[in-house]
Amino acid sequence: MSGFMEALAEASAAQDAYIAALPVWVHYWMYWMLAVLGLGSLVFSPFRSEARWLFAAFLASIVAAMGLGMTIGWNKLWGVTHLVFWTPVALLFIRRWGRIDKRSVYGIWFVAALATMIVSLVFDAKDAVEYLVGV
Repeated sequence: MSGFMEALAEASAAQDAYIAALPVWVHYWMYWMLAVLGLGSLVFSPFRSEARWLFAAFLASIVAAMGLGMTIGWNKLWGVTHLVFWTPVALLFIRRWGRIDKRSVYGIWFVAALATMIVSLVFDAKDAVEYLVGV
């Protein structure tokens, strides 16, 4: 178990270094995602199934990203975890679009969360393609 904990600590330090080297606007984007997708889904999870699915996908992507970082290092493939876990949730949100009152507090969060996922997925797909073609 201590070997795993050491590998986890090394991966965490490597992740911190990778993030520190990213442009400042990416840091703000990550804070935005944490607030809207992470905290927002946690707040609405007791009341709405869409929020529960997003919260589960958010947590799964964090765990998977750390596993990916531990195995292949930190690079442009990091966003693949978002592609895997957030795409089904974004599709669920799109399917439920007509059932949501966009003027409610939940509806405002719902729209912000969906827009955030879509923008993130576009960036993540771009990064994955760039990694695969060697850019």
